[in-house]
Amino acid sequence: MSFSVSRNLAVLGLTLVLVGCSLPPRITWHDTSWCTPWSLKYVLNRVASRFGSISIHSTHRWPLENRRKGGKRRSYHLTCRAVDFSVRGEPQNVIRFLKSLPQVGGYSYYKKGFYHIDNGPRRTW
Repeated sequence: MSFSVSRNLAVLGLTLVLVGCSLPPRITWHDTSWCTPWSLKYVLNRVASRFGSISIHSTHRWPLENRRKGGKRRSYHLTCRAVDFSVRGEPQNVIRFLKSLPQVGGYSYYKKGFYHIDNGPRRTW
């Protein structure tokens, strides 16, 4: 890379910092992302934009894994239609936000500090 290109990129980066622009919050996938429906990826991006970076813990599960984790027999994780994730923020605010998004069917907050969303019918447990 030439000096002028490097210098221009550095100036651009400094400009973004000075005018208050920042990179979008990160979504870190600790499980597969390939099968997660676009509607749930949209929700995850909205959550990250509102509450900050998030970590994805569980998406698709094989039947044995689902049993081992105590998942329901007909879990949406088995058909790649559910995501468990964690994000900073008051749980009641995150749940309120999730409830406001029509792409979210099932939603829940677990005391271990993570959230579940899926694109099934609207419900909680």
